[in-house]
Amino acid sequence: MQSLDRTALNVALYMLKKQSCVAVDELMSVLGLGFNDLLNAIKVLRFAGFVVSECGGKGYRVVVEDDLRHVHEVVGGLGTRIRYGVHYMEQCSTTQDVAMDLAVRGAPEGTVVVCEEMWGGRGRMGRKWYAPRGGLWFTLILRPRSLSKLNLLTLATGVSIAKALNHLFNVDARVKWPNDVVIGGKKVSGTLLEVKHVGEELVALLGVGINVNNDLPLELEGYATSLKEVLGFSVPRTPIFVEILKGVDYYYSAIVEGDARRVIGDWRLWSSTLGKYVRAVTASGVVEGRAVDVDESGALLIDTGSGVVRVVEGDIIHLR
Repeated sequence: MQSLDRTALNVALYMLKKQSCVAVDELMSVLGLGFNDLLNAIKVLRFAGFVVSECGGKGYRVVVEDDLRHVHEVVGGLGTRIRYGVHYMEQCSTTQDVAMDLAVRGAPEGTVVVCEEMWGGRGRMGRKWYAPRGGLWFTLILRPRSLSKLNLLTLATGVSIAKALNHLFNVDARVKWPNDVVIGGKKVSGTLLEVKHVGEELVALLGVGINVNNDLPLELEGYATSLKEVLGFSVPRTPIFVEILKGVDYYYSAIVEGDARRVIGDWRLWSSTLGKYVRAVTASGVVEGRAVDVDESGALLIDTGSGVVRVVEGDIIHLR
């Protein structure tokens, strides 16, 4: 698959902002492209999962499809180490439960359950996850040989999401410890990693939820956002899905090979938490101080002024 370069993405963003057919001459003039450059950009976009249609031979438009039922056609040609396969559903309780059922029945590593709408979605600590149509909700089945460094997969997935959103749509997406992606301080995505034994094997269920074109309930106003809200227009979900899967493949390979530094190093670069004064609400109490680093296990290190406290799990509030 050809990589999505900035030229192709600029073409896509321009058409998405227009939300209608754009003449070839306009695309070439505004974006400073020759005719062959434009045709190549259109080709690259189509390979990446953008649905680009012709308008009577006079122009192009990016179609924002309502469903993901054809996403398997794009995923099949990624050439990643993980061999991805898509299990598509219109509705389900939660992709985590569907994926677990498939794993028990022998679904191979790389199986991805994608659902348009979930009525029982959950986040960390069993919290409800609002998952209507228009968002991107999926769970990836992995079959790691051991638990070593596996918790880094949560950090790695956050980085994969932030990088994908930044690359595709030029938004300043950042990772917030431990499992959130934020834009302008508002949550746009979260991940949920559940690891279970199936017989003698380990099964890791990596759940991802991203607010893309979906509306959010009033109670989340000021706390969460969506890509549509940030950008001012709807965007296709397939390219986001594809970019994230490529990122997860890259980092999962590093984790399996014991290369924690690759994950930690990139997480530091994309972090919105490090350097901030934070409040960590944990099962054993509240810790306040400046977030100074994460260690090789993914734990957050907080300098309280009287020592550095290692936080393994909890909710983080950015104070300043």
